[in-house]
Amino acid sequence: MKIPSIWFGLLALLLIYPVKAAEVEALVQWSQRTELATPVSGVVASVAVNAGERVTKDQVLLALDAAPFRAAVQQAEALVTRSKLERDEAARDAQQAQELYDRTVLSTVELENAKMKQARAEAGYKEARAALDHARYRQRVSTLRAPFDAVVLRRHAEPGQAIAAGLQPPVLLVVVAAGEYLAQARVSPAHVTGLKVGQALSVVAGGKTYAANLKAIAYEPAGGKEPYLLDAVFGATEPLHAGQSARIQLP
Repeated sequence: MKIPSIWFGLLALLLIYPVKAAEVEALVQWSQRTELATPVSGVVASVAVNAGERVTKDQVLLALDAAPFRAAVQQAEALVTRSKLERDEAARDAQQAQELYDRTVLSTVELENAKMKQARAEAGYKEARAALDHARYRQRVSTLRAPFDAVVLRRHAEPGQAIAAGLQPPVLLVVVAAGEYLAQARVSPAHVTGLKVGQALSVVAGGKTYAANLKAIAYEPAGGKEPYLLDAVFGATEPLHAGQSARIQLP
């Protein structure tokens, strides 16, 4: 029996363009899950949010007792003022020494001493400015602010709690991006072929379909029957939950 030539053509197309599944099973995950901590030690003065609350970017979430940080800034400011006066005085002395040297009234050694004094005063002023910048930085980071529009996922701090930053500061709050989610799927090598980061996709979750973009592709297998991980990011106005089942519709 002779096989029609059209079947050979279809077979060739299938070999060149393998068929992909239209959908893959996925799970909803949080987007931009961020653990917030202060890099400075202190005592918690206030916690302005609770788990489940929605916050806007730069909103104050938590603050340490401001007194020690304010005092450190004032001390650093005073040091800058004093070192500036010393620098200016040393600059005047160096200028006067140069004038006296030019009139052969002052020796070379005395001129060099005046210049060295000026250089030390200038270095002291720069050191004082750096200390002030550091004190202001510590004061600024003693207050936790929302890094983006977010939902507070967990609260691990209470007023009066002592925070010891050390090498690994304790997590005080956990936030996730508000209205933005990830659909994560483990897929076979055939599914990742031809996909590109940023590519438009669709995600079905909670009975609704959302426009999505491919955020990440794992090019290295992680083992298992479906070794490659896909992340699709999408926005949703209604709340979804981490671990909720979803489907990613591939192009």
